[in-house]
Amino acid sequence: MIKVDKHIQLAIMMAASAMFTLAGYEFMRSASTVLFKNAYGAENLPLLMAAMPVVVLAGVAVYGWLLSKLGPRRTLMVTSYGSALLIFAGYLAVRQGSQVVTPLLFLLKEFYVVLLIEQYWSYINSSLTEQTAKKVNGPITGIAGLGSVLGAYLVSISAVPLGTETLILLAALALLPAGFVANRAYLHFGEPVLPTPTKKSTGFVNIGWSVMAGNPKLVSLLLIIISAQVIVAVLDFKFQTLLSVGFAGQADAETAFQGDFWFYLNSVAVASQFLLTPLFLTLFALRFVHLLMPLIHVCAIGYALWSPSLLSVGMAFFIFKVFDYSLFRGAKELIYMPLDFDSRYRAKELIDVLGYRSAKGGSGLAVVFLQKLGVVMSNYYLLIGLIASFIWLALVFPLTNQAGTAKKPE
Repeated sequence: MIKVDKHIQLAIMMAASAMFTLAGYEFMRSASTVLFKNAYGAENLPLLMAAMPVVVLAGVAVYGWLLSKLGPRRTLMVTSYGSALLIFAGYLAVRQGSQVVTPLLFLLKEFYVVLLIEQYWSYINSSLTEQTAKKVNGPITGIAGLGSVLGAYLVSISAVPLGTETLILLAALALLPAGFVANRAYLHFGEPVLPTPTKKSTGFVNIGWSVMAGNPKLVSLLLIIISAQVIVAVLDFKFQTLLSVGFAGQADAETAFQGDFWFYLNSVAVASQFLLTPLFLTLFALRFVHLLMPLIHVCAIGYALWSPSLLSVGMAFFIFKVFDYSLFRGAKELIYMPLDFDSRYRAKELIDVLGYRSAKGGSGLAVVFLQKLGVVMSNYYLLIGLIASFIWLALVFPLTNQAGTAKKPE
């Protein structure tokens, strides 16, 4: 019988938790988006996203407080089952005919999934060596990605017979096994020890602000994530606008189409996670890998700008998400691995939760402001995405600078 290293076992268990979480997220993503658009219109998506920074900042602050009080394991349990309860409450409200709850569900789906996924990765990054991570980060995301594939497929075949509202309930149920498996991993393998509190570790620093600000590599990573999320936000706005035109008055049909889209996207992403990510991370320098992704986005968005259509915009969006879920995820996690506990658990949540979602929210706020001035923003989404891709490209150099990398204690 082959003996599997305990650290790999831990990583597999956390990947399984992520698989359940991502399966549920596919139900939540398609359903909450369609429910909101039917209630308030696709043109109001940027306005809703503008509220995201406030929601995420509050959520990350609560997470930081929980981490200090409860430690990593119990914090993950509270945020996992708490998210399930909130989603279930939203389902009950939707079943009662409430439209007011649809923006709340949309904001919740944007926040809860990254909060949980980044906690899984914090634990994985605290357990693996860098050399092992280069080989297995791709397969870990691949196992997790199987949940996205299955969830998207189930959305595509069940949205019409079950109804869009029922998918919200399925999203809540998926978090139950996710929390159970993650808890078993922590109980079996143990949890990282919290650093001794100091005066500097009180107050606002609990969400990792001072930790991140003191590390140029983490600052660069935050700015890259902000640039990347501006790209995905404007591509998503453009894509959703085109879909609303094509599926006017056909809510369940649009939900099924979005399920199909995410099924194929997630399938390609999973294949990339098992094949492309470990291959690139082991054969090529980390700087080359990080440079490659914005260069590809420059080409894809540039083509969509030159020949705009549902196909070209959808393809640019498709390519971005595939790389975001596979190669970028694997390469990004390598930045955190040599760092200390606060960098891996606090600064990481600040960057990967607040950075990811607040950038999209800031994009929405900017879009709303310009729309109020009379600017037809749908004409400029692709140009904004192209500019942000060049900014990302420039930021790769300070990100991959080897100087000043602090080692985590053994």
